[in-house]
Amino acid sequence: MKFARLFSTSSLLSLARVAGAVAGFGTQIVLARTLQASALGVFYSVTSLAAVVGLIAAHGYPSIAARFMLRYRKQGREGLVAAFVQRSRHDVTVYAAIATAAVLAFALLWPSFSSEVRLALVAAALSIPANASFRLNGTFANTIRRFALAYLPDTCIRPFLLLGGIGLLLALGMTLTASSVTFLLTLILASLAFTQYALLAKDMPKGNAAPSPRRLLTLWRREATPLILVALITNFFADVAILMVTPLLSSADTASIGICLKLALLVGFAVQVAHQVVVPDLANARARKDRESIRLAGLRALVFPLASTLAATVVAALWGKSILALFGPEFTGAKAALVILIGCQLLRAVFGPSVALLTVIGAQKENAALAVLALVALGGADLALAPSYGVLGAAAGVAIATLVWVVGCAVVLYRLSGLRIDAPYLIGQLMAVRSAPA
Repeated sequence: MKFARLFSTSSLLSLARVAGAVAGFGTQIVLARTLQASALGVFYSVTSLAAVVGLIAAHGYPSIAARFMLRYRKQGREGLVAAFVQRSRHDVTVYAAIATAAVLAFALLWPSFSSEVRLALVAAALSIPANASFRLNGTFANTIRRFALAYLPDTCIRPFLLLGGIGLLLALGMTLTASSVTFLLTLILASLAFTQYALLAKDMPKGNAAPSPRRLLTLWRREATPLILVALITNFFADVAILMVTPLLSSADTASIGICLKLALLVGFAVQVAHQVVVPDLANARARKDRESIRLAGLRALVFPLASTLAATVVAALWGKSILALFGPEFTGAKAALVILIGCQLLRAVFGPSVALLTVIGAQKENAALAVLALVALGGADLALAPSYGVLGAAAGVAIATLVWVVGCAVVLYRLSGLRIDAPYLIGQLMAVRSAPA
């Protein structure tokens, strides 16, 4: 019975994501085959910028939504739930507008940009509000356990729409450019973000929000702000990595590391979803001080990600060159980088949802400090390795930062709470239980 519970909603969503992964994989192949490598590098850089800025505009509210909404709901204070939703949406709207204006000004005023780069940046800037909306409303949907609405629009439906849109442009005889594909992606993101918002409306708290004391507003913002850095590491590490190496590599090499990171991200989705889906269960179990429920939630977040990332790492090691050849012969030299980056996802799976549990126990400062440490490790490794070793150096930088991040989170979690949810510990506990005499 316990093993049946291991293959829970996270497994079903990950399987549903396979269809989106196939569409995303096809999209990357089409783009790599139709765009020059340098143009593909520009596309990866500007879309990564929009994703990162959109996450920053969300201001960490997605990371604290589950904790505060579940707490207020358990206390029967629906007015405060409504107040949190209202305040977070207001703040994110303001921050997204400011961020969009800033990136537009950067795109239009920076003197050294070519017209094509300028247009691509403008298109990416216009997608920032949609990116921020996905982060916030997706978390609301996850908190009320509407997991399909939380994940499928951005991670499954979007790839199909983008692939279909690119196919339509090619059928019409249009020449793809970095800017045209970015404008298409912006249109799709905006449409899906609005649809997600509309479908979520009926499940959001009804009636007037309770007046929010200033102390609550201060508390929400104080708790949310440090978690911006945590979210950058946990959810948008690939985009941050692309942005950091953009000034250090040629556009063609940026395209190579971008392809490897995108492929690793497809594999890593199983890890991300499994960890995020158990957040409500972790929060409830922590509130009840139920360590057994925390252990079971950790197991549910372990089995499928561990199996899928291990298999993907083996596939990359054996057939990585053939996989990259699908994108073009100029990318086959990045096989070692691909193996390293997919191995990073296996490392995340091994250490379990330590990051999510640190957030649940309220260790925001420690979490933020670890995120800063990982970002510093990434930046330092990139500066030291990328100029000399190119794509391989950039991949090594990601591996170093990932190792710093997951080990640091596991150590801090144990020191603060005495909890361990890494694979060696949980599997050992499960085997001990099964071998114990009845």
